Amino acid sequence: MSTASKKSNDILINTIPKKSKEEIIKERNRKKKKKRNILIYEYCICFVALIGTILAVIDINQGLTLWQMWLDRSVLIILTMDYIGRFILAKDKKVFFIENILNLLAIIPYSSALRIFRITRLTKLTRLSIIGAFPRKAFRKVKIFLNTNGLKNMIFFTIVAILFGSVGIMYTENMSITDSLWWAFVTATTVGYGDLSPSTNLGRLIAAVLMIFGIGLIGSITSTITSYFLKIEKKILKKTR
Repeated sequence: MSTASKKSNDILINTIPKKSKEEIIKERNRKKKKKRNILIYEYCICFVALIGTILAVIDINQGLTLWQMWLDRSVLIILTMDYIGRFILAKDKKVFFIENILNLLAIIPYSSALRIFRITRLTKLTRLSIIGAFPRKAFRKVKIFLNTNGLKNMIFFTIVAILFGSVGIMYTENMSITDSLWWAFVTATTVGYGDLSPSTNLGRLIAAVLMIFGIGLIGSITSTITSYFLKIEKKILKKTR
């Protein structure tokens, strides 16, 4: 092989890594930019959902003024567009529909009580805040704890039961939204202060369902704590051996 061809091969070999490095850097920057844009978008949507939830509470308690009604309609349009966009982009439409039932109820424009469910959109903001506030290691431990014995599922269903229970008791017992939420939370935690209590049969049925969920959650938390620390103890024993 001639010296000229050797030199040309060396040049080609040297240029390949440089190009790949540039492409890797560009790809990383593109992913970072995409991640940042998604984060900004999620924070904006969560902020809109928070405003919408506050307006729904005001509407239930005292009604909305003219400018508040226009603001509420704007929130409704934004959240509806967000839901439709996420539904179109979702790979599994059935799973998306099941996981976002409360978000769907929240964009129904004819009921202020259902608009309270806009608060469920804020769970994304809570998760983002946790990631930004705590180290990844601590977040992983929390995630492992919540996944133990299906605790996160029990928490989710209990929160849903509290929300639906508060709406149900608000109509059956003619309570305000604040009193109904307080009653539902107290009933689900099985504290039972007795300051508010249902007098109708339907109200008592709602209370019974909330109590069952509350007892289940307490039992689930107890078993999860036991299982979690037993796992940690087993890991420590394995390391010491």
